[in-house]
Amino acid sequence: MAILERDEQFLNEKAYQWCIVTGGTESAILLRDFAVTPHLYDRDKTDLLIRIPTGYNNAPLDMYFVDPPLRLKTTGGYPDRADHFENFAGRRWQRFSRHMSEWRAGLDCLRTYLPLIQRE
Repeated sequence: MAILERDEQFLNEKAYQWCIVTGGTESAILLRDFAVTPHLYDRDKTDLLIRIPTGYNNAPLDMYFVDPPLRLKTTGGYPDRADHFENFAGRRWQRFSRHMSEWRAGLDCLRTYLPLIQRE
């Protein structure tokens, strides 16, 4: 599966290390060594996986996944709505159940979805 040209340009502009991975019939974007908030989590980077639904970008991106898992520094526990795991492309991923409040079909893309993740 190919991604949108504007997604590819965005990822390259931001100098992300990324690739497309597949698991069964699904495709996803994998961002390696994605920076996370080190004062909040037990590490400063993790691999980030975003599944690409059929019909994207009319169909919304929904949830994201990380490996290695992230735990909160304050409690050692998993973040709220991030305590489930799923297997994809030969790896076990921690699922963050996060959703954009309103997806604008045909307009929203990785450029508008990644800020949701980065706010975490």
